[in-house]
Amino acid sequence: MQNYIKSQTRLAFVQFIFQNEFLNRDSLEGIDDFQKHFYDTNIALIDDKKEFKLKFNKNLLNRLFFSLNKNIDKKNIIKELNSFIDINRRFEKWDNILKSIIFAIIAELLITEKHKVKIVFNDYLNISKSLVSQKETKLINAIIQKYIDKNEIIKN
Repeated sequence: MQNYIKSQTRLAFVQFIFQNEFLNRDSLEGIDDFQKHFYDTNIALIDDKKEFKLKFNKNLLNRLFFSLNKNIDKKNIIKELNSFIDINRRFEKWDNILKSIIFAIIAELLITEKHKVKIVFNDYLNISKSLVSQKETKLINAIIQKYIDKNEIIKN
């Protein structure tokens, strides 16, 4: 699969999670509706002047959705992430886009081969650069690095 399509699939995954966070849905149902409505839709990123059509790999998006639905216990993840945060603002109070990016990263890392973890993580950091500030991207990087280290996702 082309890297560009993988990146767009990851962007779509972040969008799907954001939609659920924004609507305050605990249920992660609706992936089929999401795919139907968002595939080949025009979107624009913050820094881009032009729009592009969002195309994603539906099989990969389904695998990511399945990992999110099966492997992510939000209460436990939030508790763990809060233990990494050195600022006064708990994870629950963060912007939905930040939370969505972090949930997406964790969901994919849990199903990624160990030798590809850094590639996947870097792709999400690049995606985050177009959605949030550089300071917030650095925060995402720091939190996920702590998560990776604690959970031994990469073993040297």
